[in-house]
Amino acid sequence: MEAKDSRVPQLKKLYYSIGEVADQIGVQQHVLRYWESEFPKLHPKKGRGGNRLYTENDVALITKIHDLLHNKRFTIAGAKQQLELGLDVEESTQPSSPPSRMLLREVQEELKSILELLGSSGRGAAR
Repeated sequence: MEAKDSRVPQLKKLYYSIGEVADQIGVQQHVLRYWESEFPKLHPKKGRGGNRLYTENDVALITKIHDLLHNKRFTIAGAKQQLELGLDVEESTQPSSPPSRMLLREVQEELKSILELLGSSGRGAAR
């Protein structure tokens, strides 16, 4: 067996086989075929022999689908919806973004000042 020379740059492939993609993503080949039937955007080219030829874009989409289903725990329908709407899952799953936190702090300060006003007037709920 020959050792690869680290000085020689490795070329990217134009197309990947279903076996290569399945190994890279960490799923079985039948799962990829099933995802093709469920996700219309996933439609790899087929060679003369009918074998699937996945591009870099296909692999990126499969990676996103895998992340939605296995890491984010979406259902197939939920993952379809996320992909169709083009939603950024990272943004939508965050509890609150920095602008929202700033707004919450402002509201909190306003509520504290209202409580102080109620407390100083002698008309508080706790008597």
